[in-house]
Amino acid sequence: MIRKRRARPHAEGRHKLPSLRSYRDFRLLWTGSAMSVMAERCSGMAFTLLVLWHTRSESAAGIVGFAGLLPALLVQLPAGVLVDRLNRRRVMMTCVVVRMVAVATVAVSLLGDTVWVWHIALVAFVQSSMTVFYQLSERAMVRNVVPSPQLGAAMATNEARSRGVNFVGHPASGAMFGLSAWVPFLTSVALYLASLVTLVKLRGERQPPRPPRTGRRMRSEVAAGLTWVWGRAYFRTALLVISVSNLVFQGLILTVAVVIREDGGAAGTIGLIMAAGGMGGLCGALSGGWLNRRLAMRQIMILAHTAWAVVMPTAVFFRQAPALGALFYITSFIGATVTVSGMSYQVRITPNDMQGRVGSVVMLLVSGASSLGALGTGYLLEAVGSRHTLVALSAVMAVLALLAAVVFSRAGAAREDRADSTEPLDAAHTPSEPAALPGPDVPAPASVVDGTPADPLTHEARRTDG
Repeated sequence: MIRKRRARPHAEGRHKLPSLRSYRDFRLLWTGSAMSVMAERCSGMAFTLLVLWHTRSESAAGIVGFAGLLPALLVQLPAGVLVDRLNRRRVMMTCVVVRMVAVATVAVSLLGDTVWVWHIALVAFVQSSMTVFYQLSERAMVRNVVPSPQLGAAMATNEARSRGVNFVGHPASGAMFGLSAWVPFLTSVALYLASLVTLVKLRGERQPPRPPRTGRRMRSEVAAGLTWVWGRAYFRTALLVISVSNLVFQGLILTVAVVIREDGGAAGTIGLIMAAGGMGGLCGALSGGWLNRRLAMRQIMILAHTAWAVVMPTAVFFRQAPALGALFYITSFIGATVTVSGMSYQVRITPNDMQGRVGSVVMLLVSGASSLGALGTGYLLEAVGSRHTLVALSAVMAVLALLAAVVFSRAGAAREDRADSTEPLDAAHTPSEPAALPGPDVPAPASVVDGTPADPLTHEARRTDG
């Protein structure tokens, strides 16, 4: 009886975790990354607008889009190895500096009234390459700055941040581009500088980086990350299905920009449509916990792709900006719930010393094909026009929805879903000390229920005593 009475306060104590805002390093990491993401959104969208409005060439816009997405295919795997070897805070700071300098060259060239497509493509490639390193480092650091029971909430908060920045960044970029082409790029430089100042204050990682390896060892470490992911059939299949859907959405983004231009719309209109997508993603990230607690990941995959297949054809018949904005809101809302669940699951089950490599494999599978989507859609638009391109993209999504329904309805998928949920979390990680005066509570989204983390796929509470 005495032992039970002592265990009872312990159980209750788990309900009174400090606010995420009470962790100094998490606040700094969140703030610095928010400014970094905002800088990337401002310049990234401006790249497409600049090429479309300056050259009036869909293929040129497709080339720039391809260059910006190519690092997701080429850089992911070596970046994952290096992120596991190096001090992640320093990696993030280096990435911010390189992106700041690269974007500054575009601002300078525009101030001189000079635009070269090859220059824009090169800067887009460099910025995206550094973003790959930055994102892998940031995601791996989250588990070092918050305790395990709050990992799901932290990942959901980060996803909400990114979606919120999309909501603000895209229309802001379009509006700034309307003022002058160089304004969004100069704004990005200022935001990168502010992000760097914030990251300088961030404490270094508690464990030292691993010693450098030889080139041959790097290949074996890349193989280890690939093997780790490929050995989990259910997780692997989900990643492959999502990768194809991402390819479709990259094509949809470029096609919608062309539709607005063909109908005589302004660059700011595209920004507003992207903002609708950002708002949808923000709402999806904040409310994803309700859905994730009630549905397994395989069910979310089926419902998400079915819903996407239903709403995408509306763009063929309704080309007005409000209708396109509603389409982007719905698709982004659904996508955010899938993203939060998948990220929480991957970070939770991956050993700390493999976070970079496994994360790079995941991003390669999920986003690597996106570069081909932008490139292929650019040439398809020039060949058959925007309406037929939308029909083709909708057809691909319909086939993908049918495939998801067949694959994830199998009994084997349910068994693998449950098996993955039993993966143990590796050795406890030590977060930064919370501040003396916690800030207001952050709502517990996604995979935290009453202080006990839930598995992002099966949504069953997993005890974390000790």
